[in-house]
Amino acid sequence: MSRSAGSAHIALVAGGATLLGGDAVSIKVEVGAGCTLRIEDIGGTVAYPSTGLPSEWTVDVVVGNGGTLVWESFPFVVADRAVVNRRTMVRRGTDSLACLRETLVLGRTGEAGGRIVSSTDIRDFDGKPCFVEELTLDGEQPQPGVLGRARVLDTAIMVGADLAEEDAPASDDRTATREVTSASVADRDQAVADADSGRVLVLARTGAVVRAIGPATHAAHVDATWRRWKNRAERSGQR
Repeated sequence: MSRSAGSAHIALVAGGATLLGGDAVSIKVEVGAGCTLRIEDIGGTVAYPSTGLPSEWTVDVVVGNGGTLVWESFPFVVADRAVVNRRTMVRRGTDSLACLRETLVLGRTGEAGGRIVSSTDIRDFDGKPCFVEELTLDGEQPQPGVLGRARVLDTAIMVGADLAEEDAPASDDRTATREVTSASVADRDQAVADADSGRVLVLARTGAVVRAIGPATHAAHVDATWRRWKNRAERSGQR
C-alpha cells in the first residue's frame, strides 16, 4: 500500500476460499533491522466445515534488532465441524517491538463453532520467552474457565514496550469525568462503546496482553487499547 526507505505498509488479501479441510497456509514475515512493517487484513478468514481433515494456519515472524511490526488481523472464524491448528511464532531482536491483534470467533451466525488449537510463541533470538501459550477451543464442548458459552476472544499483544503504567489513572481523570458527564447522551454512549471490555495483563518481560470475551465481536473487543498500542508502536518505528 505504501513504502519508504525504512518502512512498508502492506495488506493481505485471500486469493480464494480458505480454509478448507486439509488446507495448509504458511506466512513468513521478516522485518529488517531498524525497519517498520505494518500489516493489515482486508477481510477475515473462515475455516469451513471439514470432513475430518484438519487445516493449518502458520505464521512465522522475525523482527530484527530495533525493528517494529504492527499486525492487525480481522476475525478468524471457525465454522461448525472445522478443525484448525493455528500457530504464531515471533522471534525478536534487541530493542524490537511487536504489536499484534487477533480475534477468534467460534461459529458463523447461528453456529456453535468447530475446534481450534491456537498457539502463540514469542521469544528473543536467544530463545528467552516473552509470551508462550497454547489455547484449545471447541464450540461443541465449551469449557468453564476458558470461554464458557462465549463465542469471541479478542486479543492484543504488545512485546518490547514498557506498559506497566499504560493503564494507570491519569492525573486529570476528574476533568475527563466531568467532560463525559456533561456530554450529550450520544457522546456518552459512544464513549462507553469505545471502552474496552477486556483487562490488561502486564508481562514479566516488557509488554502486555489485553483480552475480551463475549457473545459477539461488537460486545467483546479491545479496540481502545489496540488503537493506543498501535499508535505508540508506529510512533516508535518512526524514530
